[in-house]
Amino acid sequence: MKLQFFIICLFSTLLYSQNELSGIVVDISDNSPLEFVGIYNKSDHTMTNADGRFQFYSTSDSIIIYRPGYDKISTTFQKTNDTIYLNKSVLELNEVTVTNEKTLWQKVKDSIDSNYPLYPYKEKFLLRGVLRYNGEITRIQDLQGKLERRALLYTHEIEPDKKDFKVELTNMRKVGLVLDENDIYFIFASFYDLFMNLIPVNATGDAFDLIESTFENGSKINLSFQTKPEFANEKVTGHYIINAKNNAIEQFKIVFEFENNPFSENEDSRYRTISIDKEISLSKSRKNQKYYIESSKYHVVIEQTDENNSYTSYYDVSFILTTSDNEGDFDVKKNVSTSKDLFKINYPYDQSFWNTQNQLLLTEEMLDFIEKVQDPNNEFKVRSNIKN
Repeated sequence: MKLQFFIICLFSTLLYSQNELSGIVVDISDNSPLEFVGIYNKSDHTMTNADGRFQFYSTSDSIIIYRPGYDKISTTFQKTNDTIYLNKSVLELNEVTVTNEKTLWQKVKDSIDSNYPLYPYKEKFLLRGVLRYNGEITRIQDLQGKLERRALLYTHEIEPDKKDFKVELTNMRKVGLVLDENDIYFIFASFYDLFMNLIPVNATGDAFDLIESTFENGSKINLSFQTKPEFANEKVTGHYIINAKNNAIEQFKIVFEFENNPFSENEDSRYRTISIDKEISLSKSRKNQKYYIESSKYHVVIEQTDENNSYTSYYDVSFILTTSDNEGDFDVKKNVSTSKDLFKINYPYDQSFWNTQNQLLLTEEMLDFIEKVQDPNNEFKVRSNIKN
């Protein structure tokens, strides 16, 4: 009886030893919510959504709060308020515009083998797609599963192939309108298209002006780039955050803005891309010191009209990818095509999983949309696997 009592008490202690924190992270300068802020420790990890909100559980009491370009906070559950303020890291501008960018970039290239997995590996992922039509949400999809990659980056020795990714889908929720008011179906990207788009690329060639600055006492380098003035129809801006010690890219952001982009024809409609925005954050694994994609976002704005220009509509689509358990020891049993429109994928809804999923919370706007379109009085055709 004493042994049984001891086991029950021990189990109760373990059961209630988990720490929990819910809150919001904002920029201290203007109180704007910050997306993609990592909330983590050695055992657990989560991140903020577009509202800046997060929910974090851990048996460890320590917390690190960090987003590239902001000062890192190291604290504990007990010392953390539900509103967290982050300071932007102060950039120390070098005396001259970069003239040795090839030397800096050569250091990055020379370190690729040691910094990134250029071999097959497995990881777990959460992918969120959100479509807006003229500013209003019309589609939400979350996909969770296992992924096997051929490599993280592509070099001259590694040419892309349609078989570079294998996906085992384990959970999915989706809800959204099938057609817009003009009876247009917006095609979602495929797994393959997204995974290929969500990797850093080289933006340091002769077409770009570059400026180098340092922060965190010189331990980080910010290399910003912008297309030269002669490239009038396509403005490209962005930056790399590079670890000065090992020359690893820790963040990559690039924005394409197109002026007077020609329309493409599709039956009775015409469309063109207005802008593309990519942001990728990479973090180093304690297990093998390699860098993996921690979070990334792909955001596209498309203008659409008809052959008579009788109306103008805008589609705003974004995809967010987070990964975990990189180089994990598990099987990936392919059960979904990586070339299929994501919104046409069918998979059963598991309410218990999504009720406890805290890796990327739904925003208030998303929750309102799901409730609205699930209303039986809704007049639009809805495609969903969520059961009330």
